[in-house]
Amino acid sequence: MVSNLNGYNKAEAQSFKNSAGDSDWDLILKRYVIKSEPSGVNLFNYSALRKSSDDWALLNNYLTSLEGMDPDLMLKNEAIAYYANLYNAVTVKLVTENYQIKSIRKLGPLNSGPWKRKIIKLNTELVSLDDIEHKILRSKYKSPYIHYMLNCASMSCPNLQATSWKADNLEADQLMAATEYINSSRAVTLKTNGLQLSSIYKWFKEDFENDGGVLDHILTHANKDLKNAIERGVKIKSYNYDWTLNDVTDN
Repeated sequence: MVSNLNGYNKAEAQSFKNSAGDSDWDLILKRYVIKSEPSGVNLFNYSALRKSSDDWALLNNYLTSLEGMDPDLMLKNEAIAYYANLYNAVTVKLVTENYQIKSIRKLGPLNSGPWKRKIIKLNTELVSLDDIEHKILRSKYKSPYIHYMLNCASMSCPNLQATSWKADNLEADQLMAATEYINSSRAVTLKTNGLQLSSIYKWFKEDFENDGGVLDHILTHANKDLKNAIERGVKIKSYNYDWTLNDVTDN
C-alpha cells in the first residue's frame, strides 16, 4: 500500500472515528451478537441477519465505507481498530452468505476455509483475511492482543464483541477481551494431567514471547484459581480448538 502522508489531516482521522467506529457495524453487532450462558461465548444470529434485507444492506454499506478509507493515513490505534473491524465484518458476511454451514472451514476446499481468498479491497489491492491478520496486524504491530480482537466465527475463538473496536479505548478493550478469553474454558482448561490450551497459543506461540511466553502472558490475566495452578508449576499438556460455527441456532 502507498501512503500519501501529505494528504493526512485530523478531519480524516475524525471521519474514521465517526463512520467506522460508531457505525452501521455497531448496529449489526448490537442486534445479532447474543451471549450464551453459562459458557460466556458470544454467538451470532446469522439466520436472522440473512433474513433481514435492511440489515444485510447495512453490513454491505459498512464494508463499502471501509473500502473508501486509507488505513495508511490513520494513527496506530485507528488503523488497528479499522483492520480488526474489517476482518470481523467480512467474516460475518462470508458466513451469512453461505449459511447454513456448520463450520467456517467448509468455505474452502478440504476444510481450508476462506482465509486465503483475495476478496477484500484495500486501497488499490485485493487482499485476504490472512493478509490482514498475518501480513498486516501481526507483522506490523507485533502485539499478542491482536489475537483477542479477531473472530473466526468459531466456538473456540475469542468472542466477537457486541461493539466495534474503537481507537479511543483500544488498549482497555483489548485487556478486557484477553481477560475474558483466558478465564474461559475455550482458552484454558485445567485437566488432571495439566493444562489444555486453545490452539491459538500453539499456532502463534512466538507472538507471546515479549510477554515472557504463553504461560506468563496467561498469568497476567488469570483469575485466582488459574493463577494458583500455574504458580504451582502445572504444565501445558495439550491443545484444542473447536471449529463449530458460533451460531445462535445451533448452540
